[in-house]
Amino acid sequence: MKRLKQLSPGINAYTVSFDACLLDRLRKVFDTYLRQGLSDIKNAHLLSGNNNVNVEINYQALQFHILSYGNAPLLWISNNNIRTYNIFKSFLRSLDILDDIKQLVDYKKELRMYCGFFVVGNKMDRETWHVDYYNGANAYTLITPLFELDELHGNLIYKNESSTVKKYRYKMNEAVIFGDNFHHATEPYEQTEKLRVMLSLTVGTDKIKYWNILKNTIGDQSNFMILPCGHQKGTCHCLDKC
Repeated sequence: MKRLKQLSPGINAYTVSFDACLLDRLRKVFDTYLRQGLSDIKNAHLLSGNNNVNVEINYQALQFHILSYGNAPLLWISNNNIRTYNIFKSFLRSLDILDDIKQLVDYKKELRMYCGFFVVGNKMDRETWHVDYYNGANAYTLITPLFELDELHGNLIYKNESSTVKKYRYKMNEAVIFGDNFHHATEPYEQTEKLRVMLSLTVGTDKIKYWNILKNTIGDQSNFMILPCGHQKGTCHCLDKC
């Protein structure tokens, strides 16, 4: 592999270093359209973990979908139209890692970026162990801090080949990339004044036959998604072939 480095022997996770200025456009998007609303005390309930959040926000050409999962105090803010999606996608392309990921997945012509997210919180009161993909999904998640983290913010905890819990400390100029059967969670941390803002991208195979595995974990993460076939979710009949 040219750029990816395995996080730990025997596990399906890697890291990649990059120039932090590649995030500048996404930082500007977050600061311009999302930060003020999420920091407003009137909207504190959105990050409380006590509400089921499912709202759409439109700012002329840019559109976002905000979703929470269960009672976890975490918001997943996804691209909700093609223009917003393309901003996330341009960052992925700038990393020059797609050829490395191609060595890890079964694909036909090219990889797909399924969706981009800002993952936002200001506390985590529990360990929510999970995998992003089940065995054979042929897809990967990329996560990196969008802004410098507070020293109290939780990092990534994961289980290595022998199921021992390890910690990966997020860095401003490094992303962690992981695929199926990578057991992980956000390290719990007390509430902070500063938002913890992460960037997350999902990318993988262009073979629609793998959708039956993929949909179990990413099928309902966002309203707008590019499927393995290359079409926007809900606009084609390709899934009928799965």
